[in-house]
Amino acid sequence: MNDVELALTIAFNLINIYFLLIITRTYVLSFYALRYRKKLRKYGVNKSLLARRPFVSVMIPVYNEPNVVDRILRACVELDYDNYEVIVVDDSTDETIEKLCVWAKHPRVKVIHRNHRTGWKGGALDEGLKQLNPKSEFILVFDADFIPPRDIIKKLLSRFLNEKIAAVQGYHLSILNADENWVTRAARVNLSFGYAIDMAGRAGLGGAPQLGGSVMMIRRKVLEEVGGFGHSITEDYDLTLRLYEHGYEVFYDETVKVPCECPSTLRHFIRQTCRWVEGRMRDFRRRITTVLKSKKLPLRKKLDLLMDGLTNLSAPFFMFCLAWTVISPLLSLRVTFFLELLHVPWPVHAIYTLYTMACLPFAQMVALKKEGEKRTAKWIACFLLALGTAFPFYARACLKGAFTNTSYFYRTYKTGKITRLYEQAWRLRVPTGIMTSSPYLSSGVPSILALAQIMNFLSRRGWLL
Repeated sequence: MNDVELALTIAFNLINIYFLLIITRTYVLSFYALRYRKKLRKYGVNKSLLARRPFVSVMIPVYNEPNVVDRILRACVELDYDNYEVIVVDDSTDETIEKLCVWAKHPRVKVIHRNHRTGWKGGALDEGLKQLNPKSEFILVFDADFIPPRDIIKKLLSRFLNEKIAAVQGYHLSILNADENWVTRAARVNLSFGYAIDMAGRAGLGGAPQLGGSVMMIRRKVLEEVGGFGHSITEDYDLTLRLYEHGYEVFYDETVKVPCECPSTLRHFIRQTCRWVEGRMRDFRRRITTVLKSKKLPLRKKLDLLMDGLTNLSAPFFMFCLAWTVISPLLSLRVTFFLELLHVPWPVHAIYTLYTMACLPFAQMVALKKEGEKRTAKWIACFLLALGTAFPFYARACLKGAFTNTSYFYRTYKTGKITRLYEQAWRLRVPTGIMTSSPYLSSGVPSILALAQIMNFLSRRGWLL
């Protein structure tokens, strides 16, 4: 073995050990995710806070969302809570502006227009903070494609069990158009893994679950203390790190499920996930040192945040291994795998291969089963196809986040299509009238009369979403 082969062997095996740690962590998270629902029941709820009925500001950042803006606002003005306001911060340049001009007449809705996108989504939310009702104590954020259940405010408020909990994060249930095509299936699996396995497992382990950018409620005073939402392209992750840096916690409640939309084209899917990878890598680089030095944060949470941040490196590491596998025979260079160095028998090699290859499909199957999906093979196959296509782009995004400070927030186009909402009507509580054409008038004509009637019927009995 020459010097080049020795250096490559060391690098190759360090990467393999990295993947072994990430894979083992995924199995562990899957195990704890299955037990998290039971742990949630033991936490209880903050009844005294609910009885006090604090003022809540619902904030919706909007940028060119004509297909869904009426739907989200129609849902938000029918929430089962009386002490709240709805603030829309709009950066739109299309017909969304005209739609919001109508909504601005609603007594509960305040619309703020910006003629720029400074700070992206975080900048829009920070602008909204300047316009809050002085009585506001909690901020609830939704993206425009979500349909919040009527009891969402009460459920999230009830999980602020102590002053150390700065924010409560709900579950992004990406089912609205999940079976529209193979890309939406892949996107659904991606989010399902994130919320059913990663977030739940980390919370079950006593780790540091993060904010998801939507379905998140935050204490106003804490938000002001840590500097607002910020201007990162992943403002949710950046805010998460700042909260933990200051010694606060994020409570994750997987029972608070809010249906949302999946990107429906491969281009939109890759752009969205690349933004997540790039932004997370940049925020991790900027803040992890301060987080690890914080004396207010327990060691377990520091390790969890560190391991979570290091998962961002999986794409460039994978591309390196793939490239080396192709190139090494051409250069007549041989790299020795660490199991070979340990002289383990071939059955161990076979078990190791099975252990690594089965990890992601297994975790995704568990996630889909938790969401009630009976047949998972097609969903997982779609995700693996999309992942294989997107991995080179993820590697580039990771490197961009690691070594540059400039970025762009690509908005994910929303179609407003609903293909699966009614399949889960028995356990979800969507406000009535989300299918009507009129923004908030009770005299609006239903666009799908039969379905609207069914929704009204079920919601009166408290069974719809």
